[in-house]
Amino acid sequence: MRRNGAIIGLLIALALSGGIARAAHGQNDLVSEQRARDIAWRAGLVHVEQITRSGDRWEVAGRTVDDEVIIIDIDIRNGRILD
Repeated sequence: MRRNGAIIGLLIALALSGGIARAAHGQNDLVSEQRARDIAWRAGLVHVEQITRSGDRWEVAGRTVDDEVIIIDIDIRNGRILD
């Protein structure tokens, strides 16, 4: 009986450590500021004037080749341009 308790304790510890590792790994997968700039340039910006992290997105403000000012919101988890 004592052995079963030790095995269960070990399994719980392994499960918890895996969850912590996954959570830490998820933080490393967030879109960096540089990657957000690259995404904005591919979306049509030729000059980035300001980039700000706001919660779960990057807000990138800049100008197009026609000198139009636009703001692009980019999902920080996957790099998708938000509406």
